[in-house]
Amino acid sequence: MKNIICLLTASMFSLCAGVWAADIGMELLPRGRPFRLTFADPREIRMALGFQGDDRIDAVVGNYFSLFAIRPVELDPGQTPWMVHFGLEGAGYFTMHKAESRFPLQTADGLIGLYTEGSRGPWQFQMRYTHISAHLADGSQGQAPIAYSRESWISRVAYLFAENMEVYGGLHLLMHSIPTLPPLTYQAGGSAFFPIRSAKISPFAGIDLQWGPAMPYSPSFNLQLGVALNNPPEAYRSFRFFYDYFTGTDPRGQFYNRAYTSHSFGIEMQI
Repeated sequence: MKNIICLLTASMFSLCAGVWAADIGMELLPRGRPFRLTFADPREIRMALGFQGDDRIDAVVGNYFSLFAIRPVELDPGQTPWMVHFGLEGAGYFTMHKAESRFPLQTADGLIGLYTEGSRGPWQFQMRYTHISAHLADGSQGQAPIAYSRESWISRVAYLFAENMEVYGGLHLLMHSIPTLPPLTYQAGGSAFFPIRSAKISPFAGIDLQWGPAMPYSPSFNLQLGVALNNPPEAYRSFRFFYDYFTGTDPRGQFYNRAYTSHSFGIEMQI
């Protein structure tokens, strides 16, 4: 991890040095990310709560922070706009169960990472280096903890067919893992929003598919169907209600070697 941080830091300084010599501008602490959030991915950076019928609650608390961006100062006629961001991200993934009037915490998975991503016209590109560890909490029931840690290099590409419709694909490469696993996982998915201007809502659908030798039960499939409120210019970043169906390898690290299927209803907040 230290070597990766040093490499990315050196790259950032090298890019900054070249910005002033070229017709390229640099923006400190830019808003947003040029690669749209793939919200159907169970391990996306997001803010959401999911409620299952067996009195289980899933919570995701995450955010990202772009340190700086580079982009052209001026565009020539006919030139395609582009930008590149460099930043940090982090998230916690928690499961709780109901016990009388309490909700004891069962599992806690924590993720931190660095990202470089950009967009050019309808194309979006992303490279991430992430570390994730998984732990059982005080409210866990009948499960002995295991040592679990993963460092991954993730590369993804997305294409926007329209402002509210995209598809994406990617490759996850395990750089190090405890327990030891095969290195490769493949990913594909997409999302579509269908704005209803008069009602200020946007029905939406999102899917995510992941498969490969690193997943004991492959493929893993996740489907989200729901409604985004207020019909903002960027519906994918709005407040949303959704139904979620997942089947495949349990995304919680402490249960990575189990098959898992769930139906839940949830809410997601904009970040």
